[in-house]
Amino acid sequence: MLGRLKGLFGRKPIHIQGTGKLPEGEARKVSIGDPIAGTGFDVVLARVGGVLYALDAHCPHEGGRLVPGPLVEGKFLRCPLHNYHFDPKNGACVNAPCGKARGIKVIEKGGDAELFA
Repeated sequence: MLGRLKGLFGRKPIHIQGTGKLPEGEARKVSIGDPIAGTGFDVVLARVGGVLYALDAHCPHEGGRLVPGPLVEGKFLRCPLHNYHFDPKNGACVNAPCGKARGIKVIEKGGDAELFA
């Protein structure tokens, strides 16, 4: 699916408005592309230590989803399927033997962000 999105967006960044309003220790889900047409995917944006991070919302373990809202301990994204916690800085699962969530390069400028999927 990611390959199809790269075909749609090429190497151009995906612009997300209003990311500067995301508070510290919070996460927000953003849909990219057209999920109804099967050409989209969800990204979870999280602010930790004043820095905006982006992960593919798909949990690498059994198809769960990383959820938006308050971060666990103010710094970890959570998949509610098995209560796994992921570090938005690098995608690593910090409380279970699980693969990494896929990180997405993000650059924040003037209260908006550009994602490089």
